[in-house]
Amino acid sequence: MYGDAMKIFAFYLPQYHVIEENECIYGKGFTEWDNVRNARPLFQGHYQPHIPHKILGYYSLLDKDFIEEQHRLAFNFSVKGFCYYYYNFCGKILLDKPLKIINTSKSIENEFCLCWCHGSWYNNKKIDKEIFIKQDYSMDKVDSLTGDLLQYFYNERYLKIDNKPVLIICSPNNIPNAKDYISAIRNSMKSTKFKDIMLAGLELFGGCQPSELGLDFMIEYAPNWVDYAFLGKIHDLKIYDYQKAIEFNIKKEKPNYNRIRCTFPGWDNTPRKKDKGIVFIDEFPEVFEASLKYLKTYTEIELPKNMQYIFVNAWNEWGEGCHIEPDQKYGFTYLEIIKRLFGE
Repeated sequence: MYGDAMKIFAFYLPQYHVIEENECIYGKGFTEWDNVRNARPLFQGHYQPHIPHKILGYYSLLDKDFIEEQHRLAFNFSVKGFCYYYYNFCGKILLDKPLKIINTSKSIENEFCLCWCHGSWYNNKKIDKEIFIKQDYSMDKVDSLTGDLLQYFYNERYLKIDNKPVLIICSPNNIPNAKDYISAIRNSMKSTKFKDIMLAGLELFGGCQPSELGLDFMIEYAPNWVDYAFLGKIHDLKIYDYQKAIEFNIKKEKPNYNRIRCTFPGWDNTPRKKDKGIVFIDEFPEVFEASLKYLKTYTEIELPKNMQYIFVNAWNEWGEGCHIEPDQKYGFTYLEIIKRLFGE
């Protein structure tokens, strides 16, 4: 931890480059940008497609110079940290080339941590969504998981709480025999210089007492999928009210465990899901700003000094219409809000 000042960490998708596994399913040269480019409005007033700001373009995350400039942009607007999604199938590791560039860069200043997205990958083109990359939760694979993670943990920019590297586990209760598996991850760190690890669960579809799974704390995921914000359907397309979702988030009862808070600028996954997606409407920047102001006060009062973080979903989830990275509609608005509230 570089200091006790409160910091913004943004979730970051390390896609946006070609990998063989995606090409096998979605076609030669496929990246997430194909979904983003092909998006179309599905009802009156529907904001699609989201087009990256001209300073970004449809970038490649294999371009070291771009990655460093991207991180410099974020840092200058007070996004001092990133949480990169990490895809390790306990032997088969995907989308890690950008992470290796980031990890070895000498010019990037942003702190970072990893969120292990451990679920199997499904072929979304098939009706039955058959698995095409299966996760292996065998206990004898745990050492290979933590062994690969160590290259990131040793980086001085890697997020550490009480000198322990922080690993976030997405939907930890979806891991078979989760408590035993998480205990094995912790035990595998005993032979390293850290001796231990700080394990957090990402609450995708609801929370749980972290101690029940052997975790240290939880991290909220936004949006919350609640009926309170649900407006109805247009055929198979689900419509939610962004302002009501933020209101629900603000009114959530404080749990009896430490939970780092999260907010989001909007959501629209129709680039991926088409007319079977989910859209949040009326996603005004001033509502995002209000949510950040509330979470800033909450974090100052309710969380310990070593957990002064707020997470934002997300930096660059363009295929889910969920990004603070500049686009051609809002420009730098969201980054300017963050800098205004968290700039030094």
